Amino acid sequence: MADDDIEIGEDVEVTVVQDADGEVIGTIVDDVVVATGPDGSVVDETIDVFDADGELVVEDETISVYNDDAQLVAKEETIAIALDSD
Repeated sequence: MADDDIEIGEDVEVTVVQDADGEVIGTIVDDVVVATGPDGSVVDETIDVFDADGELVVEDETISVYNDDAQLVAKEETIAIALDSD
């Protein structure tokens, strides 16, 4: 990697949640994006929980910033809960 290059990678995992009868009752999506450059890295992880109808129930996003020595220098977490619009 050149001195001023930034590399970006993403990993997405989807987990299907089933009840005791094998019926799908929801899904969990874990999406991690990492950007790395000469001054450090930024990690953005978003976990979304969906119900059986595909409606978003909750979202948890954590952004972490690391310096060039891989030490955590900042972290912020946001949790959003979907409210029923009826």
